[in-house]
Amino acid sequence: MKKKFCYLIVLIILCISCGTQNISKSEIREHFAKQFFMNKNVCREFKKYIKGNTINIIDPDHYITSESQVFKNADFSINISSKRKDEYDFYIKKAIINENLAFLVLWYKDHTTALCFYPVKSEYTPDLWIIEEITTRSIK
Repeated sequence: MKKKFCYLIVLIILCISCGTQNISKSEIREHFAKQFFMNKNVCREFKKYIKGNTINIIDPDHYITSESQVFKNADFSINISSKRKDEYDFYIKKAIINENLAFLVLWYKDHTTALCFYPVKSEYTPDLWIIEEITTRSIK
């Protein structure tokens, strides 16, 4: 009887500890989006393509967000819209976001350039996303 009781307690503790660490996908995406679009390396890459003080990104497939968002840094602001528009700077073509690893492809409005981002969760600061690599590809 004592063994069954001990097993039951261990099972309850395991269930509680696993349940508290489970984060929803929308929370991961929301946390990721803020850190990604405010990252200095990402902003430095976007600066190469900006002509004003605003970058418009569309996300019609809701990879990052299902609603419009604005991220502002010292140099410019990034507007993300989930609605298709004729005027945009980047189009989120593909995004895979997991708990510790992500991959994003943004097509530039010229339809010949793609920016590929490889963010990872930092092993030293577990709540921080860092950009491991940024590549530019020709899509034609």
